[in-house]
Amino acid sequence: MDDIAGAAGMSKKTLYKLFASKTELFRAMLLRSLPEADYADTPSEGSPVTRLRNMLREAADVALSPGEIALQRLIIGERQASPELGRMFAEVIMESGTEHIVSLLKTIRLEPRFESVPLRLIAEMLFGMVFGHDHFRLLTDTEFRLNRRVLDRRIDLAIATFCAAEDQAR
Repeated sequence: MDDIAGAAGMSKKTLYKLFASKTELFRAMLLRSLPEADYADTPSEGSPVTRLRNMLREAADVALSPGEIALQRLIIGERQASPELGRMFAEVIMESGTEHIVSLLKTIRLEPRFESVPLRLIAEMLFGMVFGHDHFRLLTDTEFRLNRRVLDRRIDLAIATFCAAEDQAR
């Protein structure tokens, strides 16, 4: 809080007048970052699978950006002192993305073997397949550099795993 107050050009006491706790400050920061993670700006033209691909790419641009990775490292570092930060992050950011993917999956014909699988589970799996490797590397390895071509290929493979072939070709 000292560092944040100093960067904002105010005293720690003034910062605590604005935010009752570190958790409230982080909640405000997360809510402020939501417009960046708003999938409503994702292009709505094209087939549902094309829109899914675009949405996953936009989510990657946000979730794997240097600023977002820095925020996540901070949240992880503070988890012992403020365990509610991680829960709040999941509620504010993760739920929003998952719900957008679920909405889009409702318009896509899935591979028959996944037709009885809850769409929420498929959305969570898509996120894991697309972001898991790069996200972990970015969090833990400051020398790691994101390769957009590999990420795009991972997105295509994740979509091919769940979506019917005819829908992918559109």
